Amino acid sequence: MYKTGVFAGKFLPPHRGHLSSIINSATQCEILYVVVSDNVAGTKVICADSGVPTIEACMRVKWLSQELQGFNHIKVLYLDESDIPTYPYGWEQWSNRLKKLIPSKIDVLFGGDKEYKEVNNEFFPGSDYILFDYKRERYPVSATLIRANPFKYWEYILGSARPFFSKKVLITGTESCGKTTITKYLAKIFYTSWSEEVGRDYSAKYLGGNESVFVVNDFNRIAYMQYEADMDALQKANKIVFYDTDAVVTQFYLNLYLGKTSNVVESFVDGNRYNAVLMFTPSVKWVADGLRWNNEQGKRQLLHDILKKMYTDRGFKITEIDGNYNQRLEKAIEISKELVREY
Repeated sequence: MYKTGVFAGKFLPPHRGHLSSIINSATQCEILYVVVSDNVAGTKVICADSGVPTIEACMRVKWLSQELQGFNHIKVLYLDESDIPTYPYGWEQWSNRLKKLIPSKIDVLFGGDKEYKEVNNEFFPGSDYILFDYKRERYPVSATLIRANPFKYWEYILGSARPFFSKKVLITGTESCGKTTITKYLAKIFYTSWSEEVGRDYSAKYLGGNESVFVVNDFNRIAYMQYEADMDALQKANKIVFYDTDAVVTQFYLNLYLGKTSNVVESFVDGNRYNAVLMFTPSVKWVADGLRWNNEQGKRQLLHDILKKMYTDRGFKITEIDGNYNQRLEKAIEISKELVREY
């Protein structure tokens, strides 16, 4: 049994092969340091070349910390190598920085690259180097493959990292356009999670059903609660997640009820969060459910136009969907399938 071991890598992103090797390493040491090594500029280039958003080091540290939580002898650390020459250069500077980062003498380094063994012998004399599955026979995947085609290799991505790659679809619209039901249909069809419209039940739960006592802070709370519901759904997503409404709709109803706007609500508005925004038109039959009141067709269209302008004014890219319920569902399925297509 070694006293102190190190497993270092970029983990861009961490996958099951990484995790298996980390756990194997942890059985051979009293304490194991998992080191996320990162060159900020290089990471941005790698991700840009792969067509995925930049996977910041803080996210990778967080993902690994989540996966390894409860194993008290495994510590996740961050090593910034931004001012060190990039691979295959800068080994001496990197090794010296690693030694300073680890609070005790390194007895063993673990890894999956054969060429690192020679480096270990040169810059970590007296320590061992243990190589894991460098041919990737147990887990035939790499971070490069995942970045290029996340959904093809979905089963290998760690659960903590999957929300980063999951596609996010917002279903929006005014009253009685089918969005709530179709959001649930989509989640069932794609075997994934969804978030429901928090505002629908807020009045009954917190106002005793009396909507005349709404104040601005109620809408602030709705925006926050909706965001949390969305985040919870994202954590459970299977490649794609569906959101029923967002903060733009909350702002819309705040203005409709009280003739006001809220900076707090606006702070939750972010069109860049979504991979698709599907806005249903009010052309289907109005259905009373005890919570709706804008049943005049002319007014329904007016409110739809107001909400649509609120989205476009904020830079949202909207796909407007018309037709009957079946046509709306089929169009939404078509768009969603393209988002999770394997390449």
